[in-house]
Amino acid sequence: MAPSLWKGLVGIGLFALAHAAFSAVQHRSYIQLTEKEDESLPTDIVLQILLAFAVTCYGIVHTAGEFKDMDATSELKNKTVDSSRNHPSFYVFNHRGQVLFQPSDTTNASNQDALSSNTSLKLRKLQSLCR
Repeated sequence: MAPSLWKGLVGIGLFALAHAAFSAVQHRSYIQLTEKEDESLPTDIVLQILLAFAVTCYGIVHTAGEFKDMDATSELKNKTVDSSRNHPSFYVFNHRGQVLFQPSDTTNASNQDALSSNTSLKLRKLQSLCR
């Protein structure tokens, strides 16, 4: 059906909800004027509220359009890895994984350098504490 029909249904439902709210307020003011206690809303106002709410929800659901599946597999099954949001700006080549692929002699040398700089740093801290 036409989208304007569903939007019209939403408008009618919202108008009916506003009318039911106005009727409820009028009924409440009537109850206060007559000083009656413990009187609930009349059934016609309650039915109007429920029907208007149902009509509004029905119109909104059809106005929203087609729903998508919750599974990502149905949407991603036709896409390749290269086309699925693959941004070269997120490529990072300077990371800690470089250590895994270095030759063993440079790895040992870098470990020795790290250990020697670490011990010299500890010695400097100890010397500053002893003073």
